[in-house]
This record gives sequence, C-alpha cells and structure tokens, in this order.
Amino acid sequence: MHVHAVLSTVHAFLVGPSAVRLHAPQAPHARHAPVVARTLNFVATLEVKTSPFAASSPSVGEWFASEEALTILMSQAESARRLTVDEKQQRWLVTTPCVSGLPTRLMPSSQFLTPSSFLLRIQFPGMVARSETIMDIAVDASAPRLSITSGESKTVCEGGPPWAQGLLSRINDIAKTTSSNRVELRNAPAASDGTSQKECVSTVDLAVSLEIPGLLLPPFIPAGPFEKAGSESIQKLLDKDMASVLAQFREGYLAFAARSKSPA
Repeated sequence: MHVHAVLSTVHAFLVGPSAVRLHAPQAPHARHAPVVARTLNFVATLEVKTSPFAASSPSVGEWFASEEALTILMSQAESARRLTVDEKQQRWLVTTPCVSGLPTRLMPSSQFLTPSSFLLRIQFPGMVARSETIMDIAVDASAPRLSITSGESKTVCEGGPPWAQGLLSRINDIAKTTSSNRVELRNAPAASDGTSQKECVSTVDLAVSLEIPGLLLPPFIPAGPFEKAGSESIQKLLDKDMASVLAQFREGYLAFAARSKSPA
C-alpha cells in the first residue's frame, strides 16, 4: 500500500463520518476498545560539502553571522522573517507552501519540512495552504558555525473545501517533524600551489513521526514498507535541495569577501 493511500484513509478517519461516530456520546453500557495508535517513523540525513575555496579571517566569520548568509540558507522558503534582535541566538518565522500544484521554486525545501508539507502532496481546488514554522538559529562567528533547528509549526489555510481545511488543521495532532542543519567551515586539501583551502559543510537530519490509529494500520500489517517509503521521500528532498543551497552560500561568501576587500 502506498503512503498516499494511508493518508486518504487518515483523512476519512479525521474528518469523515467515522470521526463523528468515534466522538459521539456512547450508551452507558456500550463497550468499545480504546483506539490505539501506531507510530511510523521516517528519517533522513545528508552531509554536503562545497568546492574548496580560499577563506580569510575575520571575513568568513562575519559572513556566517550576517543576515545575508541566513537569507540564502532559507531562500527556498516562500518567506523568512527574523523575529528577534539577539545576534547569537536568533529566531525566524519561515513560511512554506504545503499543497502541490505550486511552482517548483515554491515547493517546500527539505530544511523546512513540516507535517503538512510532507504528507499533503495533493491538490485541494481553491485552497492556499501554508506552514508557518519557527526556526531557531545559533550563530557562532568564531568557529564559524550555524546551528538551525525547527520549532513549533502551524498550518494556515485560505479557501478550499471545509473537509480539507479540517484535515490540515488537525495534521499536527498526528504528525511531528524535527529537523536540524549544522553549517560549518572545515579545512579542505590545499590547492596545487600550496594555498590553504576551506570548505563549507552542511549536515542535515530530518525526522517525521506519524501517529496512525490501529484501526487504520492494524498490528498484523508491517510498518516497515510505510517507513521505508516515507524515509525515501524525505531523503529525495534532501538530495535535491541541499547541494544547490550550499553552493549559493559559498558564492555569497566569495562576493561578500570581495566587497570587504574593496576600498571604501
């Protein structure tokens, strides 16, 4: 059974007639076994390196601490807005679309994966749905290093059928995502002329936990195929996204360093 087939069944459970029956008052002598959920876990990880380049200090640390650098790392989101003024512990609000049918550049980046963006790759006519996710960013300009972790996420819907809005509004009740992206500078092999070189390295870890009621995924059905399919799905997102984003980060630094050397 494909993951999308499970999601269709989840929709029926959450907002279909069965949901009404499950929540309707029961007769005093009615006996029903409690609904037991099964947890499906999807995971992916990836380490990406840039091409080697010459880096100078302090310009490379200043680059890591710049808002321009963070904006590049979040460039695949629909929008990103800084919420705090602290330079070392920053908080951003990142908005990503979570329904397919949008231009490719607006599809969710793997860095900003949310339950709705991962699960709901189906179209709801007339609906505009977005996930708003808090991203916490620790900036260490001396290392230099950036540590980006996902926080609370919510789905905001405009238009579309009520049942689809109901599904999206409740998706965070059954699904949780965690993500982290560590971007740091490391030593690279020296150039042919002996010049020291550096490389930017991004290490991303993603995890999605999905609570499926036992009525929809009974114990006798193995969870392995579902977890394998889900993990492969988010792994493909990582493989597609991260190399190009990190390459832009590298090019951004080179331009930043060139500007820093230019006379005022």
